[in-house]
Amino acid sequence: MNKGLLERNEQVKLMLLAALAGEHVLLIGPPGTAKSELAKRLKSVFVEASYFERLLTRFSVPEELFGPLSIKALEDDRYKRLTSGYLPEASVAFIDEIFKANSAILNSLLTLLNEREFDNGNRRYKVPLISVVAASNELPEGEELSALYDRFMLRSFVAPVSNESFQSLLMLSGSAFDPELEVRLRLEDLIEVQQLSEKVLVTPSVIELCKAFREHLQREDIYVSDRRWRKVIKLMKVSAFTAGMNEISNYDAWILPHCLWNKPEEFKGLLDLYKQAIALDGDFSSERLNTALLAWEQRLREESVKKVQKTNEKGRLLFHTANGRQTSKPVSEVQKTNKDGQLLYKDRWDKETINSNETPIMVDKENEPFLVTYNYSIGHIQSRVNSVKELENSISKHLSQLNEQLEQVGNVFATHIWIDQALETEITLNISHAKEHSNTLLKRAKLLIKGFESLSVEDPLNVLETRQADSILEGELCE
Repeated sequence: MNKGLLERNEQVKLMLLAALAGEHVLLIGPPGTAKSELAKRLKSVFVEASYFERLLTRFSVPEELFGPLSIKALEDDRYKRLTSGYLPEASVAFIDEIFKANSAILNSLLTLLNEREFDNGNRRYKVPLISVVAASNELPEGEELSALYDRFMLRSFVAPVSNESFQSLLMLSGSAFDPELEVRLRLEDLIEVQQLSEKVLVTPSVIELCKAFREHLQREDIYVSDRRWRKVIKLMKVSAFTAGMNEISNYDAWILPHCLWNKPEEFKGLLDLYKQAIALDGDFSSERLNTALLAWEQRLREESVKKVQKTNEKGRLLFHTANGRQTSKPVSEVQKTNKDGQLLYKDRWDKETINSNETPIMVDKENEPFLVTYNYSIGHIQSRVNSVKELENSISKHLSQLNEQLEQVGNVFATHIWIDQALETEITLNISHAKEHSNTLLKRAKLLIKGFESLSVEDPLNVLETRQADSILEGELCE
């Protein structure tokens, strides 16, 4: 399908995948960029496929798309269209300036696109439609066109050939697109692909990736319908199945940026998000894990500096006096001083004075608690270590998956029939960045384990004596 075309590989892939999945494609761009040629080539991919093409204007009438009314049927008081050669009989259709469709055309067109059915007279018929390729020079305006816009699952902006390919464009010679019969697809092939692709598994990593996209869309105020999300999964399943996989991988999410934009300028942000999110793992959240590590780091800081007031052999709390001695009294008498720290005395006239040989003035002063490092039980420390080790194991498992992903990325790009080969370098770089970030998280987890293991441990003998003393005291109280 790419033969004789320049810079249209992306559109070819989107159109072929859409046809395999039974979906439709919208091409946005200026005239003369091979949009109708692409649609004709899609028709030639299938055996005995019929083709319909029409340019709509604001004055277009239903007869142009669905066929004229049968005069003979009208004579018999029946309303029936002659659909032969028109859209209801087509396998592949190209509708140019699709958003010029008026309300007289819209209802029948929506039913035909979505349900693959057409109301002709008083009966509803199944149509043989594989896919519609629509084109427009502009985006839809007005609520009545929103439903039509949403029917086109895959969207692509078709730009003129770049300056780099301009000379090649001038040198192109006309060549008919007529693939051999043995390489063309049959209707049975489409049915088989669509049925078997339903059995493809959706992995947790793809679910997380879709969540990341939805959060991005909500931040950017881009609306995507629930129906569209369901069909996105369907497209990814077809992508995985036709690439020989039995489950969707993050690589099959290459389709997401092409399905979720409403305006062409939104595509780049979605593509950048895909490149960054390729290393997402459904069982691993870097953000949640970072939050957990921060919480444990704060707890370690608190427990490392925790102090407890020392007691004597009788279990009484100990204090520091002003001169540094230990005491069990919370208050001690000290000589009063003035604001400059000079000692005060009481003279014979009951006045406070300095440098007197009379009686020192004594006052009560609270003693400072004698604080020592808190000792934790072995069970407490082990509980902390085990909790952080669970996080460490989660990071190690994710790192192992990232290493495996790095080893396989080249092979995936070499064998996957859909993913854009030009993305390999960037995706490899993003996986490497994810690996570096995970290594940083792993180092923090290891430091936390060492930190908790280095906490002061209580003396088991002291613990035993304390428990025995408590037991004796409890017995005396009971008596």
